[in-house]
Amino acid sequence: VIRGQAGPRVEVLSNTSGAMDVSNLSPDHAVAINPLIARQIEVLKGPATLLYGNGAIGGVVNISDSRLVTQVTPGWSGAVEASAGTVARENQVAADINYGQGPHQLHLDITQTRSDDYRIPGNSHVDGSGTNKRLPNSATELRNGAVSYNHVDDNGNSAGIALSRYENSYGLPNEEAAFIDMKQQRFDSQVVLRAPAKGLESLKFRVANGRYEHIEFEEPGVPGTRFKNDEYQARVEAVHRAIAGFRGVVGVQFGHRDFAAIGDEAYVPNVVTRHGGVFIIEERQTAMGKLEFGARMDQVRHKPETGAPARQFTPLSFSVGTVYSVNEHTHLKASIAHAERAPATEELYANGPHIATSTFETGNPNLKKERALNIDVGFDHHVGSFTFEANTYLKRVRHYIYGQDAGTTTDVDGEDFADLNYNQQNANFRGLETAVTWSLIDAKAKKIDARIFADAVRGELADNQPVPRMPPYRVGISLHGHQGPLSGNISLTHADRQTRISGANETETGSHNLLNADISYTLATRVGFGKPTLFLRATNLLNDDVRRSTSFIKDLAPAPGRGAVMGIRINF
Repeated sequence: VIRGQAGPRVEVLSNTSGAMDVSNLSPDHAVAINPLIARQIEVLKGPATLLYGNGAIGGVVNISDSRLVTQVTPGWSGAVEASAGTVARENQVAADINYGQGPHQLHLDITQTRSDDYRIPGNSHVDGSGTNKRLPNSATELRNGAVSYNHVDDNGNSAGIALSRYENSYGLPNEEAAFIDMKQQRFDSQVVLRAPAKGLESLKFRVANGRYEHIEFEEPGVPGTRFKNDEYQARVEAVHRAIAGFRGVVGVQFGHRDFAAIGDEAYVPNVVTRHGGVFIIEERQTAMGKLEFGARMDQVRHKPETGAPARQFTPLSFSVGTVYSVNEHTHLKASIAHAERAPATEELYANGPHIATSTFETGNPNLKKERALNIDVGFDHHVGSFTFEANTYLKRVRHYIYGQDAGTTTDVDGEDFADLNYNQQNANFRGLETAVTWSLIDAKAKKIDARIFADAVRGELADNQPVPRMPPYRVGISLHGHQGPLSGNISLTHADRQTRISGANETETGSHNLLNADISYTLATRVGFGKPTLFLRATNLLNDDVRRSTSFIKDLAPAPGRGAVMGIRINF
C-alpha cells in the first residue's frame, strides 16, 4: 500500500519485469517473488513510475537480485543463511551463490521456509471470540530456486538468462481448512549494450515469461478453483547522450497475458489481455536546478471468453518536475503529473463469490479510464549530522474505481457474502510524509543515528464518503547504530485508529504500537569459506493486537504476536 493506493495501482517487479502472477487480483494471492534473495528493494513514487506502465499509477516496488547482472565478480561470492523462529515455529534455509571467471558469471539460489500457525496476542476475532493464542490455518511452506548465466565482455556489453521455479503453499485464515497451492516457472533474459551507436550511452533489452498456476483447495485432497496465468513481457530502453542539454531514456514495452479461472468459485472469467507502451523521461540541469519531464502512451485490450464485451483503452500520462537548490544544504522539489489507468480485469468482469474476502464481487464492463492529477511538493535540509525531509502531495482522480459496499448480502450454498460492486466516481487524496534524522554519535569506530518519522493519507470520494480501507496516520522513532562487528536497530511505530470507514461491512480499526528490534554480530574468524554473522530479530515486543485497516479480514485475523528469530548468515 503506497500513499493509500494498492492492488492494480501498484506494480511489483522483479528486476524491472512484472511478477506475472495474480497477486493484484486479490489480497489472498501472494506475490511470486522471494524477498530473501533481494539485493535491493526500490519503492518508486511520482514521475519515475512512467517507466513501468499504467498499472504503476500508485507506485512501484522493484526487487533486484543477482540473477541477471552487468558485471562479473571474480571467484566465489554470495551468502548462505539458516534461521529458526518462535512465533510460528518457523525455520528457513537460503543460499545465494555466485562464481565469476573471465567474462562468465554463474549463479544459483535456493530457499526453503516452513512455518506452523502463528501465535497471536489473544483471541483471533476482534470481538473476543474465535481461537486463542494461535491463528488457525495460517501455516506456510515456500520453496524457490533459480540458476542463471551471464556473459560480460571487455567493453561492458552483457547478456544473461535465468530460469527459476517458485512454489508456495499457505492457509487462508478466514476458512477452516482452505489453502492455496501455488507454482510458477519463469524465464528471464537481458542484453545490455554499452555505446552501441553514436549518441547512445546504452541499450537494454529485457524479456520475461512466466507460467503461473495455483489451486485453492477446500481442504487437503479436495481441489477447488484453479487459477492460471501465462504471460510474457518485453521492453527496450535506450539511454541517450545529452541533446540540447537533455539526457534521458526512451523505450517501448509489450505484454501478453492469458488468464484463466476454472471452478465453482471462479469469480473472474477467462480473459486475454494485450498491452503495449512507449515512454520517454528526460532531465536537464538549469540555473534554477534540475528539470525533469516524462511522457507515456499505452494501449490495453481486454478480451474475455464469455459474452462480456471486449474493452480497449489508451492511457496517456505525462509529468514535469524540478529540483531547486536553495543552497548546498537545502533543496526544494516539485512535480505535477497527469496519469491515466485502464480498468483491471476484475474491475470489469468479476461476477461471483470471493471466498478470501467474504464478498460477492460484481464488475462493471462500462468502466472508464481513471484520470489522476498528481501534485507533489518536497523539501529537504542537510546540515552536518542533521537531516530533515518532508513531502506533501495531492491527488485528484476522475472516475476513481473502487469496490462499493452495497450494504446487502448474497447467499451462496448457505453462506452469506457481502455484496461488493465495482463503481467509479471522482476522489481526492492528500497526504504528508516527513522524517528527521540526526547522528547522536558519529565516530570512526562507533555510530548511532536517531530518526523520527510520520506519514498520513486521507482519501475522500465525491459523495463525501471515505475511500474504503485506507491506512491511518503513523508516527515512529528508531535508533540504529554499529560499533565494530556489532550492529543493532530498535524502532517503535504507533498507528492510530481508523474511524473513517465506508459502507456497512467495513468496521473501525483500533490503534496499535509496534516495537521491533534486531542485533547482529560478525565473528572475526573465518568459518569455512566466509565470515559468519549471528543475528537475533524480535518483532511485536509489546505483544500488541495489530490489525491492519487495509485488510478485508482484519476482524478475524490479527498480525502475529511477540516473536523472535535467531540465525546465522555466512557471507563470502
